[in-house]
Amino acid sequence: MSESEWTKILGWPGYRVYRSEINEEAKTVRLWVRRKRGNRKLECSGCGRRIKEIAEVYEREVRDLPCFEYRTTVVIELYRLRCPDCGIKAEKVGLLPSKAPFSKRFEEAVGQACESAAVRRVARQFGLAASTVRAIDMRYLQRWAQGRRRPALRQMGVDEIYLGKQQRFLTVVTNLETGEPLWFGGERKKETLDEFFEKHLSAFQRSAIRAACVDMWEPFRQSLEQWVPECRIVYDKFHILQHASQAVDAGSRQAASVERPVCSEPAHSQSLSPQGEPLTVVELHLRRRHVAVLAELDRPVALAAAETDGETSPHVTGSSRGHLELLPDEGTDGSD
Repeated sequence: MSESEWTKILGWPGYRVYRSEINEEAKTVRLWVRRKRGNRKLECSGCGRRIKEIAEVYEREVRDLPCFEYRTTVVIELYRLRCPDCGIKAEKVGLLPSKAPFSKRFEEAVGQACESAAVRRVARQFGLAASTVRAIDMRYLQRWAQGRRRPALRQMGVDEIYLGKQQRFLTVVTNLETGEPLWFGGERKKETLDEFFEKHLSAFQRSAIRAACVDMWEPFRQSLEQWVPECRIVYDKFHILQHASQAVDAGSRQAASVERPVCSEPAHSQSLSPQGEPLTVVELHLRRRHVAVLAELDRPVALAAAETDGETSPHVTGSSRGHLELLPDEGTDGSD
């Protein structure tokens, strides 16, 4: 097979095959390639500057996609450039995204295979070590993340993960509309969330945030009020229910601790709470409040966030600081 035919089969833009070697017993193909005459746009791999002065010519061997059942290796001719800013640097080649001995399209094939199979299975498929497959997959995902267009952040979630006594907490920021984790930060301090707003979001991106779902951790609230003051804070219903349940339990214990006369009390009389109210009325108020809170918290967080567009439920209102506040149901008298 001629070099021009191998050039068409290989399909590397801007490069041509000038030598080939086939080993039928080992089922391998080696192709030597160099730049075409019209492809002389050389870039420094350090700063990306266009360079004309060539300091050295060398060869680099990389693994490429297989040709039929033959494992293909490409020996590419490269240049070291004399950059006025970086010194002697290797040229930047789009077909070779890293220093690893693999072409870009080979790493993409491995990364795509990892999307639907375990690492060990992909390693057996391509004849690689599992650690090599993990490294290739990581580079593949990094290039994918850099090149893709990220959706707008309008509804964000902030939560922490407990990692143990040594590493303590990890702050996680997510996009609630897409369910995608956006950022991780050490600890759960106000400065931790401040770093996300300051270094990873522009002023325009911060202004697009309409709602934030957080727990009742005070440093998170302080950071949100500083960086996105127009954002409405939606508290996690689990933590609200936890506080409400604690209040109901405390009231129930207080009501149960009041001593009632053992005898001589008329059947129609009622024991009084320390505030002077009948105990039956106190217990009724507690039950009503608990039911009202449960009914309100049963709504999805997405609905609470959607109210930021002005469609506010009759049970939810915004405070002067932009927080969501629960109002008692119409069945209660509101006398807390």
